[in-house]
Amino acid sequence: MKRYPIAVVMALFVAGACQPPDAPAPAVGAPEEAIWQPTALAGDGMDELDPREVISRMTEFMDTHGELAFEALVTYQAVQESGQKLNFDLLQRMALSKPDRLFWVTLHDDGSTNSAWLDRGDFTLLRQPANVWGRVYVSPSIPEAVESLVYEYDLDVPFADLLMTPGGELWLGEEVTSVEYVGEAWVEGYWTDHVALRKPGADIEIWIRHGEEPFPVRLNIIYTEEEGQPSYSARFRKWATALPEGGIPEFVPPPDSEELEVVPVNDLVLAQR
Repeated sequence: MKRYPIAVVMALFVAGACQPPDAPAPAVGAPEEAIWQPTALAGDGMDELDPREVISRMTEFMDTHGELAFEALVTYQAVQESGQKLNFDLLQRMALSKPDRLFWVTLHDDGSTNSAWLDRGDFTLLRQPANVWGRVYVSPSIPEAVESLVYEYDLDVPFADLLMTPGGELWLGEEVTSVEYVGEAWVEGYWTDHVALRKPGADIEIWIRHGEEPFPVRLNIIYTEEEGQPSYSARFRKWATALPEGGIPEFVPPPDSEELEVVPVNDLVLAQR
């Protein structure tokens, strides 16, 4: 982001003030998109819902669909040695076809991308612009494959907890120490139920759509046991319960790409000793 000297900023203000009197004035506070125009809320908005029922409604709905796709805008914090928190952005797209096919793309704010394919036990990862890729063989089951990729290969799998753990156990399992209903909120163009959870190491907030498709709309996490308590935030959009043809594309090595050997982290550590 460019920053201008105060004198330049003041000059811009003066120039704006000297526009001809017939110049149309911008409408202050006028929403430009439907996403900023809340619809009428059913009821009086004062209902105190059972937060566990709200979460169960979401997890049961998502569990009933064999195909899912979504896009997420993610901001995460990294605590520096100085103690300062830096924020980084990701755009992530994911499509899955249960029980054994998964595809995702992560666009980092430095312009690099990771694309990944899980196809019945064959897992392939492509990194650009490095133009390198690798392949390993894992379990054909999505939860078991993701667990292996995270813990054996130290891979950053988007929303790994959601993929590895049944929703009911993740959000309402024995580790959860409290669940509270915060209220109704207009988020990303939907009325949602705002729920707050606490578990060892994490304070979690989730916003879940009203209506017949109770998808998560927003997710916030504060990692309470990590130094500096960094946070993670995701805004979900473009949910789908059926994949279009080609929704999980086939992997084709790009021209002039290089295939790299992929080994588990433990094997790599042993080899370096």
